[in-house]
Amino acid sequence: MKQSTYLKASLRELKQSKGRFLSIMLIIFLGVFLFVGVKAAAPSLQYSANQQLSHQQLADIQLISTAGLTKKDEKILNKMTDVLVEPGYILYYADTKKNQVFELLSYNQEDQLNQLSLVAGHLPKAADELVLDAKAQKAGYQLGDRLTIDLTDDLKQKNYRIVGFVQSPLFVANSERGSAPVGNGSVDYFVYLPEENFKADVYSALYLQDRQLADLPVYSKDYQKKVEKRVKQLKKALQPRSFERLNEIKSKAQQPIEQAKAKLAIAKQQLTNAQQQLTQASEQLKQQQAQVQLLPEGVQKQAATEQITTNLAQLAQQQQALTQQQAELQANEQTLAAQQSKIAALKAPKYLFYTKDENAGVKSYIDLTTQIDGIANVFPVFFFFIAALITFSTMTRMVEENRREIGILKALGYSKLAISKKYVLYASLATIIGIVLGTIAGSNSLPLVINLFLKSTYIFNHLHLTYDWLAVIQATIACFFASLGAVLIVLVQELHAKPASLLLPKAPKPGKRILLEYIQPIWSKLSFNQKVSYRNIFRYKSRMIMAIIGIAGCTGLMVAGVGLKNSLESVIDRQFGPIVHYQGLVALNDSEKQSFQEVDQILADNKKVHETTQVYLQPLEVKHADEASQSVPLLVFNSQKAQRSFLTLNRLNTTQALDLPQDGVIITQPLAKSMQLAKGDSLTLTNSEGQDFSVKVSAEANYYVGNYLITSKQFYQKHFAKSYQPNALLLKTQTMSKKQEKQLSKALLATNKVSNVTLITGQIHLQKQMTENLDIIVIIFVVLSGMLALVVLYNLTNINISERIRELSTIKVLGFFNREVTMYIVRENIIFTVLGILVGYGIGYILTGFILNQVAMNQVVFPIVIKPLAYLLAGGMTILFTVIVMMITHFRLQRINMIDALKSNE
Repeated sequence: MKQSTYLKASLRELKQSKGRFLSIMLIIFLGVFLFVGVKAAAPSLQYSANQQLSHQQLADIQLISTAGLTKKDEKILNKMTDVLVEPGYILYYADTKKNQVFELLSYNQEDQLNQLSLVAGHLPKAADELVLDAKAQKAGYQLGDRLTIDLTDDLKQKNYRIVGFVQSPLFVANSERGSAPVGNGSVDYFVYLPEENFKADVYSALYLQDRQLADLPVYSKDYQKKVEKRVKQLKKALQPRSFERLNEIKSKAQQPIEQAKAKLAIAKQQLTNAQQQLTQASEQLKQQQAQVQLLPEGVQKQAATEQITTNLAQLAQQQQALTQQQAELQANEQTLAAQQSKIAALKAPKYLFYTKDENAGVKSYIDLTTQIDGIANVFPVFFFFIAALITFSTMTRMVEENRREIGILKALGYSKLAISKKYVLYASLATIIGIVLGTIAGSNSLPLVINLFLKSTYIFNHLHLTYDWLAVIQATIACFFASLGAVLIVLVQELHAKPASLLLPKAPKPGKRILLEYIQPIWSKLSFNQKVSYRNIFRYKSRMIMAIIGIAGCTGLMVAGVGLKNSLESVIDRQFGPIVHYQGLVALNDSEKQSFQEVDQILADNKKVHETTQVYLQPLEVKHADEASQSVPLLVFNSQKAQRSFLTLNRLNTTQALDLPQDGVIITQPLAKSMQLAKGDSLTLTNSEGQDFSVKVSAEANYYVGNYLITSKQFYQKHFAKSYQPNALLLKTQTMSKKQEKQLSKALLATNKVSNVTLITGQIHLQKQMTENLDIIVIIFVVLSGMLALVVLYNLTNINISERIRELSTIKVLGFFNREVTMYIVRENIIFTVLGILVGYGIGYILTGFILNQVAMNQVVFPIVIKPLAYLLAGGMTILFTVIVMMITHFRLQRINMIDALKSNE
């Protein structure tokens, strides 16, 4: 009976304090919602992407050779265990009328790898059918349209009918389709044609699937390690094949030359025979001429002389023709000799390996989800800490408020365990409901919202929701510690007290003079109410600290949310203009002067290009200590003047200009961060021929996007033992439209001297897209931080009122107006809010830096940039919530029952 009565009293307590119960539950809900939801976002997105890539059987490795691939290459790969190998053809076609570039890939319905996903129509069934990039459907292409691909040397037919629109796992990002060696240099759409249309006798690529990697997600470190191991095996297996392939190419190229040489030998022999016959005929004529000279003058001698003269003239003409033929044969001999020299100079073909995680679209998606995960490791944790702190404070205050009830129950004979049940039940119920609702809502909504914004950017349409159980467990432990832990800590304290002591109210803290009282010029000008407020603030220091921490935390979270967006956006402004002064990079096929002359002429004729400089660019494999190796381009300038005109290099975190080094290389900031490098460290550089070079880091340069090794012409020639031969151009241009950029790229690529044209606008576009993809994360953080700030302010004000209910009733009895009573509390809140905002600004700055450190990538680092608007927004929202809470407080104070409050201790 006693237990039943106590249980009813407990439920009545829950009903009477439902506002506090709901606020505790809401704080826990918000904390768990964000913490678990954001922690579940990256795993859900990554798992979903991996499922789709596995379903479409994206190849683990794509093999390309500079000399094409043959059935022998395929046979070598097929000998390996647990691999599936499929060949493919790749071509590029530029439609000059539409100024569009298509990447043509072979389709074989029996192939298992790189499965296409149909968006509309059906897959090719006849030789004259093709499927087109789903992106093209949005651009106006329709099923049944005819597409002309005029590549008569490479394809068996040129007219095709569009029968379907597809998505390919080779093209994950919807905005980018890669570069092309034709047209404007940029692929607009991909096309799949039936394999039988391709005429080539060598494959363009071999796609390999490693069955040992089937159960490993592409974004895992285990996958990366094992796929690297497989690539090493492939390189080792194909190493002898490289020289064998070189001999095959030489032998094939030599055959027509040998045939031409045989024909040339026959022609030379014929020419020699003709020359001998001509010489004999000439000698006979000379003998006849001598005999005619012995004849007496007359008609017979004259006729004979004329005939011989005619014959000699004919022989001279024949001799001239033979001489011309002899010159032609010599020229042909020289041409054949030059061709033989070129064949002899041929180098062994290179095999290039591209793993699944290096696919441009897959990599950008992994980078994005990794950034989200990095944010989830910082922002929600801090958010959750603030929520837990306020929960702890609220539950502590709840138990302290009921000390008289605890004293009565102890006096009536209730055990400590029985008394504790009510508070444990209260705390557990609020905590469990908050955790369950927060986990379900967070895990099922935040990943969906984030994925909704990413659908337009990537082909991953189906989200498989997953629960991050580790995050759920962590949140559960933290929540129970904050709520139940607070209850138990206070209960242990209170339950050890005597009932008589508990039945008496706690003695109020003694009043003390505060520092402000000693500053008489200020203190004397304050009103009575103001003096009371300042005394109360410092009288209850724990309440002041808790309020400031709570408000500062929420303000800091909002500052960090907007600051994160500001910092991500600032990369473009910090990189392109202050550091990078060029707008384009043109890579040439060779270092010959004639190539530069042709390209220079095109650039000189383009009015938008106003300055160029020649540089040397070479990709190198960089190794340092135990860090993973990276492919980094070496950029060599001809002079200090050229470098400073096109690239500003300042020492890291300073404005001190760097000179081109004579004793090492300058490294950019992302490379220094990702490989843990500093001035004086040694690097091992490996070129494409397998040669290793050891160099020292001369300095670290301010740089935000991209990894580079930068050095001088003198150091390059001395250390690499090679003459400086530029193979690329940096361009300074005026602002160009997309059409003008495409026209410039098209003109350069049409020379066949240019291998690639890279324009800075492409990098800027990718950076903006990455920032836009994270916008939804920022919005979620700011909105939830604002909601937490509102709940925190309400809860702290609620605690303040409940602690001082007798004090407030007393001043009401003394005749204070409602507005004055409200200001008695609100005045303190205003001070706490102002101090909390100021402290929050500092917390926001530190938190932003910490988050940016987590989301930095191998190729990008982010500066801490927080614009004034971020501070204004965070401060403004906090003030707005303070006003809202002030209004709620005002109406609540009007409903205080003064008599009940004043006799509450009786």
